[in-house]
Amino acid sequence: MPRHLRSLLLALAALAGIPSAARADTAAPVRPNVLLVTVDTLRADHLGAYGYGLPTSPHLDALAAAGVRLEALSSTAPETAPATASILTGLYQPQHRVADNRDVLAADVTTLAERLRAAGYASAGFVGNQLVGAAYGFNQGFQAFEEFSAPLHERADARGVDQALAWLAGAPASPWLLWLHLMDPHGPYAPAPHWNTLATYPPDAFGGDPAIPVGLGNFGLGIIPRYQAIPGETRLSAYVRRYDGEIRSTDAQIGRLLAGLGDPARTLVVVTADHGEGLTEHREYLQHGWFVYETTVRIPLIARWPGRLPAGATVATPASAVDLVPTILDLALGTVPADAAFAGTSFAGDLTGAAPRAEGTVAFAAGARENHPFSVREGRWKLIHTEGDAPPMPASRAGLKPLDAPERFELYDLEVDPGETRNLAADEPARRRALAERVRGFRRTFRMAGYAW
Repeated sequence: MPRHLRSLLLALAALAGIPSAARADTAAPVRPNVLLVTVDTLRADHLGAYGYGLPTSPHLDALAAAGVRLEALSSTAPETAPATASILTGLYQPQHRVADNRDVLAADVTTLAERLRAAGYASAGFVGNQLVGAAYGFNQGFQAFEEFSAPLHERADARGVDQALAWLAGAPASPWLLWLHLMDPHGPYAPAPHWNTLATYPPDAFGGDPAIPVGLGNFGLGIIPRYQAIPGETRLSAYVRRYDGEIRSTDAQIGRLLAGLGDPARTLVVVTADHGEGLTEHREYLQHGWFVYETTVRIPLIARWPGRLPAGATVATPASAVDLVPTILDLALGTVPADAAFAGTSFAGDLTGAAPRAEGTVAFAAGARENHPFSVREGRWKLIHTEGDAPPMPASRAGLKPLDAPERFELYDLEVDPGETRNLAADEPARRRALAERVRGFRRTFRMAGYAW
């Protein structure tokens, strides 16, 4: 392992308060197949299993009823490439070096596919977003790898599921790993017409539902991005309805994939997302990438493995996306490799119920754009830190000059304020200082890796 990478891993392990290589003592009697589904731009709180009141996700809800749902999983970034790289490597951005979309996942970074291939797994990946395609190194460890991205305003997830089912029909050697990255909930929202009328929203669901201006470009706050614009539609309610319709459409495709798996007891199924989506909150309308609020960094995690994971269970202890690879390895192989210096730790014991963690891991997130907000979550508390003179939006995209702005801290108690509407930074100075030091340490790991963040 390169010396600089080991230094970064040790620094992050110290920040999170965990050993550099940790595991849960959960021995798996057999090696299951592993199906990992990542859904682009999927908010946890728009799924029925997470309390949403509209029927957006009947198949995912049924999957949760047959397995375990993690209540609070944090993405590492509100953009696809860095977030997905963390899901596939168990590392934060300074270690896997995908800090922005269009960064390449380096060959010296080991992926989940490579680790399972070394353990004798067959492997295939099918992705609907070119940002996590072969050109950017995300095919590492996959024997078969195909992309099914579609032009804007076209749906592609059905084609991706077709490719996955065709590979499964070819009777790959067991055990196998199949990664499917679905794309349709990402904007522009263009569900099939029959998904546009899921149900009636409550009268006060969108407040006054005022008209919102359509932006001249795709970047900006308080606007509808140009790429999202639907002729004649300027109210957020119309777009949220279409976003929910996209989730329902993708959910139907996930249901089709699950139906084609065969014996459920032979496959560990893990469904999650790269990041969420700002819809009506924080002026981040119908987009993601500006901020690290829960709207864009809280992601779902549903896991099913009949006979090994309990049915209908919920894990409340927070976790990070960097915990996924050690968790999957722990469940599939019965161990986390001793030489794998992950930034995360296994929460297999939480999923099985055999060894729940007393406290959640510390979860960091970093915005990938020029305003670069960083956040840390520890238990119910979350701090967002924006350095001084940072513009509220990327300067290069908004034409702003450097601002004489003070350093900004936002502290939220997510247990009582999940919408992050009341900043408690002034009311909880000791907690703010402690979490701020953690964030500054995380920022330093970016600078150690050569990023001027």
